Amino acid sequence: MSARVALAHDQRGGFTLLEVVMSMMILTYGVLGLAGTTLHVTRQVHIAEMYTDRAAVVQSVIERVRAESFDTYRTSSDTLGAYTVEWETWAETAVGKGLRVVTTGPGLVSNGGPVTIAAHATDTVEYRLVRR
Repeated sequence: MSARVALAHDQRGGFTLLEVVMSMMILTYGVLGLAGTTLHVTRQVHIAEMYTDRAAVVQSVIERVRAESFDTYRTSSDTLGAYTVEWETWAETAVGKGLRVVTTGPGLVSNGGPVTIAAHATDTVEYRLVRR
C-alpha cells in the first residue's frame, strides 16, 4: 500500500524549491542586464542630443555668414541656446577664405582620462567660404 501512495505522490505536477530559486536567479540576472543597458542607452541619447544641438548651432552660424556679402564677412559672436559661438575668417585668398567657428557649451571632454560630459566643452569647426 505504501508503494501506491509513493507512486501517487511522485506523479504530482509542480516545481521544486530549487527550480523556483534558480529561475528567480536567472530572471534577476536578466532584469539587471536590462537596467544596465537602459542606463547606457539613456547616456548615448543624451550625447546624441548634444551633438545635434552643437551641429545645429554651427550650421546656423555658417548660414548666417553665407547670407552676407563675401566682402563683409567679419569676426563676431553670439549666444544660441546653451552655446556661446564665436566665428572669424582666416586665410583669405582671391577665391575664398576660411571660417573658423568655435562653440562653447555642453559637450564631451577628455583631459587625458575617460570621456565625460561637461557643461563647458569647446569645439572648433573650420569651413571654407568660396567667392561667388
